[in-house]
Amino acid sequence: MFYFDCFIFIIFLIVFQDRSSRLIIISLRHRIQSMNQLILPLFAPPIFTFENIVVHEGIQKAVSVVQSIYSIGERPLPSLFLFGPHGTGKTHILKAVASRLEERSDRGIRPVKFISPIGDPPLFKDLERLTAEEEVPTQEISGAVIDDVHFIDRDSAANLWNLANKLTRYGAPLIMGSLYSPEEVFADNPHLKSRVTSGLVFSLDVAEDSIRILILDKMARDRNVRLPHDVAHYLVTRKSRNVKELSRLLDILDKESLQLKRRITLPLVRMLEQEGMF
Repeated sequence: MFYFDCFIFIIFLIVFQDRSSRLIIISLRHRIQSMNQLILPLFAPPIFTFENIVVHEGIQKAVSVVQSIYSIGERPLPSLFLFGPHGTGKTHILKAVASRLEERSDRGIRPVKFISPIGDPPLFKDLERLTAEEEVPTQEISGAVIDDVHFIDRDSAANLWNLANKLTRYGAPLIMGSLYSPEEVFADNPHLKSRVTSGLVFSLDVAEDSIRILILDKMARDRNVRLPHDVAHYLVTRKSRNVKELSRLLDILDKESLQLKRRITLPLVRMLEQEGMF
């Protein structure tokens, strides 16, 4: 009965989540773990939308055009290729486009397939399944989003070509993100290069440190974490300028501060550094 009551109480706290609630959750987690019981993660993943993206000069044009075009929802929609170094917000924009397409298409009942490579070496298994229509017919999706397309190999490129043709037939867009330009990614595939460059192509630039700090602050607020400015500045200027790595460091800080029942401060950061936490 104790575990059931804890479960109901935790669900209540998640619905009305704030910092003090999460401290109570951590306390309950320790009590249950001390009884050799497992507990599921309690933190929801962040939501990526156009409304919560931190727009800066390096991505402003792309965000403005993409948001305008893919908010219409009327087919046919052009393909999109975003490229630029790590930390430019490519994945955020891709997921925001996917959400907007689902909202605007047939009252949200037509899904958008989001595909990224998995494994080592990275493979596009979901792309192969989507092309073979193992899960859903291509005409029943609102589009396909493929992240990290620079990892694509010869076999996956053939699947991508087939998928592009199918989506074009139904007026649905193919949305892609990459570290490199279409000319570099598809240097040995002129057909795909031509198809991709016939749509929208945007080069994204990295943000200044001041913008990275704003992005880190936003990620903290998304997690209901109070992150002092001096800590954010230290993480950006001393630890990493890669947004994904900053997100990982923030998760570590959040977890350790809750477990130690200490506020996030520079002394806590330096202590975790000395202990090799990050």
